[in-house]
Amino acid sequence: MSPSQFTDKLAGQRVLLVGGTGGVGVSVAQALLEFGATIVLSSSHESKVKDVRAALLQDYPEAKDRISGYPCDLASPDVESNIEQLFNQAGNVDHIVYMAGDRLPMVPLEEVTLENWQKYNQVRTIAAILVIKVGVRHMKKDRHSSIVLTGGSISEKPIAGGWSMLALMGAGLNGLGRQLAYDLAPIRVNIVAPGVIETDLWQRMGEDGKRAFFAEHEGKIPTGKVGQPVDLAEAYLYCLKDTNATGVVVHSNSGTFLV
Repeated sequence: MSPSQFTDKLAGQRVLLVGGTGGVGVSVAQALLEFGATIVLSSSHESKVKDVRAALLQDYPEAKDRISGYPCDLASPDVESNIEQLFNQAGNVDHIVYMAGDRLPMVPLEEVTLENWQKYNQVRTIAAILVIKVGVRHMKKDRHSSIVLTGGSISEKPIAGGWSMLALMGAGLNGLGRQLAYDLAPIRVNIVAPGVIETDLWQRMGEDGKRAFFAEHEGKIPTGKVGQPVDLAEAYLYCLKDTNATGVVVHSNSGTFLV
C-alpha cells in the first residue's frame, strides 16, 4: 500500500474549470495544483484568464507546465461553437468542473420576464448542459472521469426576497446531475450545492447591502460564519476524488438546513 494513496489521487489528472476565474474557482485551482493535477482555466473574458493564470504561476512556479487557460463566451448566441473551440484547445480531460454563473439573479416574481429568464439561464444551465454534451467526447468512459455541476442550497432552503429564478435553476441542476449520472455512466456526475459563500457574486447588493445580508445570515447559522471559497473547494475535491460517488448532491452551507 502506497503511503501517498490518498494525496496522489489527482496527480497527473487533467481538470477543466469552466468559470474557474472567480473566487471559488481560484481556490479549487490552487487545491488541484497542490494535489498534482493539471488545470485548464476557462472564463468568458480572456483578460481574466490571463490574470488568474499569472497569479497562479506566481504562487506555484513549479507548476508552470500544469496551468493553461482559454476564453469561452458562454453568454453568446454562438455558445455551442464557442464550447467546441474550447475543447479543441483544451484537449482531452479527466474531469470537468462547471462553476460558471452571472451575478446572482435577484428578481422579484412580479419582475420576472421571458427576457431576463433567458438571460440568467443561459450561463447557469443551458451552457452547462452544452459543455457536458461536447465534453463527454473528450473524456474516457470510466469511473475515474467525472463532471461536477454547481447548484445551490436555495433549491432546498428558501431565502426571503427575489430568489425564485435561482431556486428553479438550482433545483433543475440537481435533477440534471442525477439524470446524467445515469445516462453517462460509468462517467460520474455530481453536484456541489453551496450555501452563502463570500464571493463577488453578491456585489449587485452593494457593499452595505451585502454586509448586512451576511451579518443577518451569520446570526442564524450554526457556524456563525458565511462560507469562504477555500471551504467550498473541499466539496469539489471530494466529488473528483471519490470514484464511488455519482448522482450525489454535496452540500457546503454552514449548517443552514438546521435553522
